Amino acid sequence: MVFSKALLSWESLTWDKVVAILAGVPAAAFLGHTLWTWFEKRRLPPGPWPYPFLGNFPQLVNSMPPHRSLQAMHKKYGPLLTLWYGNKLTIVIGCPSLIKQTHRDQSAKFQHRTLTSFAKLSLQAEPDTQDLPPQCKAFSGKNVALSGGKYWIKARKVFVQELMSKKFIDQDCVPKIMEEVWSTVDAVKELAGKPFDPHEHLQRLSCNIVYRLTYGIRFKRTDIGNHDSDWGRLHDVINSIMRLGGQNVKSNYVPLLAMWDSFTPTGRALNKKRADTIGTRNAILARLLDEHKKTLDPAKPRDFLDVLLTRKEKDNLTDQEITFIAWEFITAGTDTTSATIHWLLLLMTNHPECQKKVQAEIDSVCKGRAVQMDDQAKLPYMNACIKECMRWMPAVPLMVPYMASLDADVTVESGKQYTIKQGTQVIMNGFNMHRDPNLWDRPDEFIPERFMEGPDADIELKGAEAPADPHHLKFMPLGTGRRACAGALLAKLELFIQGATLLQCFTWSPKEGKSVALREVFGIAVSAAHVDVISQWRSSCGVDLQKTMTAVGAGQ
Repeated sequence: MVFSKALLSWESLTWDKVVAILAGVPAAAFLGHTLWTWFEKRRLPPGPWPYPFLGNFPQLVNSMPPHRSLQAMHKKYGPLLTLWYGNKLTIVIGCPSLIKQTHRDQSAKFQHRTLTSFAKLSLQAEPDTQDLPPQCKAFSGKNVALSGGKYWIKARKVFVQELMSKKFIDQDCVPKIMEEVWSTVDAVKELAGKPFDPHEHLQRLSCNIVYRLTYGIRFKRTDIGNHDSDWGRLHDVINSIMRLGGQNVKSNYVPLLAMWDSFTPTGRALNKKRADTIGTRNAILARLLDEHKKTLDPAKPRDFLDVLLTRKEKDNLTDQEITFIAWEFITAGTDTTSATIHWLLLLMTNHPECQKKVQAEIDSVCKGRAVQMDDQAKLPYMNACIKECMRWMPAVPLMVPYMASLDADVTVESGKQYTIKQGTQVIMNGFNMHRDPNLWDRPDEFIPERFMEGPDADIELKGAEAPADPHHLKFMPLGTGRRACAGALLAKLELFIQGATLLQCFTWSPKEGKSVALREVFGIAVSAAHVDVISQWRSSCGVDLQKTMTAVGAGQ
């Protein structure tokens, strides 16, 4: 009896302690997180208060895409934001004067990238401890855009020397761009004014240009919609990579979520989809590499992959590095270009007055003939429309995240100085700068004339070579500094010829009503949601389609 009472007394006391401990642990964790956050935020730029474990993801991932959520935060907290992506300290820069201080004046301190788990999988990334200490957890991919340190210098050198030379642009790029643009014009004309979504036609156009330049292969218009063809498989892979790259980003920064994903059906399905997509892509790339090796003539390289193979010993390149440097041209030159042209056509559909004005300009210079590269300087309004489209909706509004390789000091407008610590993730919010009413007049409106007259008429579409002053840095769809878009020269050429030709040959209008819905689909690139439009052939342009196709060598 005495023993029973003692046991009951002990059990009651023990359970009281267990309950107290279970209640106390979360409270202690919350208190610890609060004190730690308060201590850290005293020396950091302003920003919303982070949640335990999740950081600021609850404020960042909501009904709006991330670039718009960050824009709202900039309005509340200022141009320099502190966020925690899970437990990863992140600084978001949203004004050109601060970009000048970081990515131009101290560019050597921002040469590394922050990679997601999907990027590491996709690019066979390895830890980069040559330039950064292990605690920074830096990784370097095997391409150009997501590599870091000494490998980035090597990869970018090869990429720029071979693909951005004047000889390559004039002799290889321009003829193929003209062929593919006019092949697309013919395919769209065949639709005879039927409503259609231009997305896949524009992707085929961009893909054919870079696939021919990289691998020497192209796809016919009859392949569009055929998911069992080579085009269909590659098209699915590219779209999947662009889409998967923007999904479930939180798990990259919150280890508990990544662990949880491995147990949930949805998480396992996403991980399997990613692995399967990369597996399919790798099989295709391995086959292309093997075919090129077997048929390579070092004296007569046929495409970029051949060129890389001929430079293998000179630049100490492995097969894997060759594969991913070549793949860089595909990922960088397809979705971003096609997304920009897609936005341009939809904006012109919704602004018929701009469309008529640019068509009148093109007709005055190119009546009865194809638009040529040399016409670019004679078509200032066409150039202004492209720039305004890229300002209104940059294809990559948040750029590719950086990692600070060294401590960097910045000074805000009030004169207060902050230190961006080594290993911090740094994001350039180009979208915020492009839509800032303090920098632009009526920034949410599509007004190409702003680049024709007034204070912004001197702003050009440039990347690394852009002037390093806040006035010019407020427009940076191609990035800035040493890690700006490596293919900027080719991108500008493609956008001009594609945009001018499609507007020269067709009048673009809504399927119904006075406008089309402009909805954003967030991924690695921000593309327009699928919507049908109508394209009517402009007989007034005076172009003989068949003669032009024969002259430029365009095929099906």
